[in-house]
Amino acid sequence: MKQAAKVSAYIYATVMFIFGIQHFMYADFVATLVPGWIPFHLFWVYFTALALMSSAVSIYIGICAKWGCLLLACMIWVFILTIHIPLLINSHFDGGKITNALKDTGLASCAFILAWIYQQEGIK
Repeated sequence: MKQAAKVSAYIYATVMFIFGIQHFMYADFVATLVPGWIPFHLFWVYFTALALMSSAVSIYIGICAKWGCLLLACMIWVFILTIHIPLLINSHFDGGKITNALKDTGLASCAFILAWIYQQEGIK
């Protein structure tokens, strides 16, 4: 189980690292997804990119991985609460928006599970 968890953690970290790179590559588009009431859209896009990449690095090197996963999960839940839920309220029959909300719910759940595994089994 420990080996499978470790491989899964590295795969998850790779996905998060790639998402971070994509935030830099497509910053102007991603900035349009930040709710209008939040100022400094590009700052938050770059901050999110660095947070995604930092959490991935913490998993790769095994330093503060539990905290990296917990903070990542909380950040993704902020996205769910501030972006996805308002979009679903306004257009709840849009399949793409439902899929994106569920995807982020799954990603946050995986980060919480990884944090628990780091806590329980101490994988590095």
